[in-house]
Amino acid sequence: MDFIKRSLKMAGRHKQRLQAGMFFIFIQNAAMLINFFAIYLGFTWMRDLTASRLWTLFGVLAASLLFNFLSGWLQNALIAGVSFTIYKDYRLNIGERLKRAPMGYFSEQSLSRILAAFTNVMKSLENYTQMSFNFSLSGISLCFFLLIGLFSMSPKIGMLALFCIGLAWLCVFQLVRVAKKDITVEHEAVAHVTDALVDGIRGIPVLRSFPALERATVRKVHARLRDSSEELIQAQTHFEKVFVLYSRLFNTVLNLSSLAVTLLACYLFTKGEVGLVRALTLTAAGFMLFGGLRQLENSAILLVKNPAHLAYLESVLDIPEIEEGSLGEVPSDHSLAFEHVTFGYDHDRPVIRDLSLHIPGGSRTAIVGPSGSGKTTIINLIARFYDPREGSIRLAGKDIRSYETAALLRSLSLVFQDVYLFSDTIENNIRFARPDATREEVIAASKRARCHDFIQELPQGYETLVGEGGSNLSGGERQRISIARALLKDAPIILLDEATSSVDPENEHEILSAIDELCEGHTVISIAHRLSTVRQADQILVIDAGRLVQRGTHDELVGTPGIYAGFIQAREKAASWSLTEHGN
Repeated sequence: MDFIKRSLKMAGRHKQRLQAGMFFIFIQNAAMLINFFAIYLGFTWMRDLTASRLWTLFGVLAASLLFNFLSGWLQNALIAGVSFTIYKDYRLNIGERLKRAPMGYFSEQSLSRILAAFTNVMKSLENYTQMSFNFSLSGISLCFFLLIGLFSMSPKIGMLALFCIGLAWLCVFQLVRVAKKDITVEHEAVAHVTDALVDGIRGIPVLRSFPALERATVRKVHARLRDSSEELIQAQTHFEKVFVLYSRLFNTVLNLSSLAVTLLACYLFTKGEVGLVRALTLTAAGFMLFGGLRQLENSAILLVKNPAHLAYLESVLDIPEIEEGSLGEVPSDHSLAFEHVTFGYDHDRPVIRDLSLHIPGGSRTAIVGPSGSGKTTIINLIARFYDPREGSIRLAGKDIRSYETAALLRSLSLVFQDVYLFSDTIENNIRFARPDATREEVIAASKRARCHDFIQELPQGYETLVGEGGSNLSGGERQRISIARALLKDAPIILLDEATSSVDPENEHEILSAIDELCEGHTVISIAHRLSTVRQADQILVIDAGRLVQRGTHDELVGTPGIYAGFIQAREKAASWSLTEHGN
């Protein structure tokens, strides 16, 4: 079965253990042949059952029980719980691949789909993969061994049983085929519910801030959750209807098959083609065969859902990887150049258009431009969160794609406007930049980032837990910790995306001074809207609609008509604006 093949492929280092367990699942049902033989002996000796023959029957049945116990014990010892280990390894492997995935993957695959794959879907496979193996392989082996017995005693009965087994399996395969579509719809509906639930929870502060909203407006906001929940109910209900229909049909086929074998055995007996003992044995074997297959009625849902879950897992977690270069070190010349770079997050909407620019090593470059002009995209491309569709980005004269990703990122320190901190201590969040850093080095970086004082004022100091995403800290505090992290890394190239946007004016000067220390001898690329930030740049690049429209120093550009001059005028006007008191 395809599900078994794909599961074995996923098993990795546990593949041989899983294969051995599957072998013993198959062999376990060989005990049916021993039972078949015992039934035949019992019917043969029933008119002359002596003590020795009774002990012989007892020995045969005891051998069957012992064989069944040992093979069952071996298969349990080999694969019981192994699926949990397999999926633990799989999660870790996926985690490593996610770290190397282009950022476009996370926009194409919604977070709810990725979370569903990691939680509900993977948990279901952990719990029921072994059960699916047991049911499917037991069914196959039961058919195999009992058919051997049936064909050996009566080829006609064997052919009839084989035909009936084909009908029964056809019901299962038809159920799988029809239900695949329903399971796919159910997966999508679960993702929609998750999306709506997360969106609704995040929107609660907005709803509370507008208490005067009409009920109709609130209902409209909640309609997405209601509609997606209804979609999920319909998908699940339709699947249950399909499942009940085919499972009843499957059960009916098994019942009729047992009756057909009995009738044919009786017919062959009346024709003299088989004796009474064989007719009785064949009838009993028929009930053993189709009665044993009846367990598949209850397990058929696993034969449907597990392959569908695995297909969903493979589709969502089919993670592309950024192509690795072969160069393990970045030369000391840290100049950067864009050469005719074109890129867009959507194929039909380019954000960067034929962009060429040069950033000398050791210089400080400020990138300014209107919102949506492509400033942050430039930073993303330098860090290889994405690769350009056309053109190239060169670091030290070589295409950044020729470097190993790890080597490239070792050369970069990134501080973004939206800071994310891990749910850990402040010290560990700063040390994340360099795990082998000492406490003294962490404190030194914190002082340079001007966050040491507020950390010391916290109850646990550097051992304070920041909460999920840094929720226990203010935006400015999170920003300064991220700057401390970048300072501790001390990479030769610094990428700053509005690094002072969340810092109050009293601390801005200190933060800029700390960054000045870091910038000495480094290449700094800063996206900034604050005049105090761009004034100090060695060169200013003005980006508009993904193109470089102006380049120069502050003094060179401020007197030239264009976007930058308008930018300065707007900032100066905002700085001189003040509230005035008006009379009634």
